[in-house]
Amino acid sequence: MKNSIRFPHLLKSELLADLPDDFRVRFLDACSVRLYDEPEEILAQGASVHGMFVIAHGSVEITCVSPDGQTAMIHLARQGEIFGEIETLSENVAAATCTATPKTTVLFCAQALLYDAVRAPAFLRNITRVFYDRMARDNATKFVDQFYPVDQRLRTYLHRLSADKPEISKTQADLAGLLGCARQTLNRELGRLREDRIIEIEKGKIRVLDRDALVPAVENGLPPDRVN
Repeated sequence: MKNSIRFPHLLKSELLADLPDDFRVRFLDACSVRLYDEPEEILAQGASVHGMFVIAHGSVEITCVSPDGQTAMIHLARQGEIFGEIETLSENVAAATCTATPKTTVLFCAQALLYDAVRAPAFLRNITRVFYDRMARDNATKFVDQFYPVDQRLRTYLHRLSADKPEISKTQADLAGLLGCARQTLNRELGRLREDRIIEIEKGKIRVLDRDALVPAVENGLPPDRVN
């Protein structure tokens, strides 16, 4: 099989599962490359979307702002994941804001290329599988936000944000906004985690020391009264 010159690891991504080798190579090579050395907004909630993005390296934070101004972190998308495909195919504006974390590389699949690709039944199936998994994940997130107190929600966010590396470049104001709580409440909960040696706090940064201590029960989607 001929390997794509760029990002051959993506040939095995969920997006390209069960597709012919030449299709996968052509698709990846037809996408344009975008590099983000520093945090940068890729898509803004409510803005027009003209193509799909595939994460080649790094991660992308996906957040959403409610009508009353509350910000929620929806997902931390990682290598091989996609975003912007539903908006592109449905010709709707961005449902959320997507921000690249430092040292992230994404491939941009323009609208015309995406329309051509979905003519392949396996590619269309893969797109819908991604959307299905996203709905299931979002349902679990809503469950956590509804039933868990601030301390457990904080642990959940720290667990997700530290998946790639222990350092989290978030200010306490950012985290308070994501959790929808007061700064004083957040500071108290962070202090408890620091006392338990689960995290360290530096200026503008949080370092996770013991990720296993963060919310395994929450990640499994169990309500508080069912956690052992």
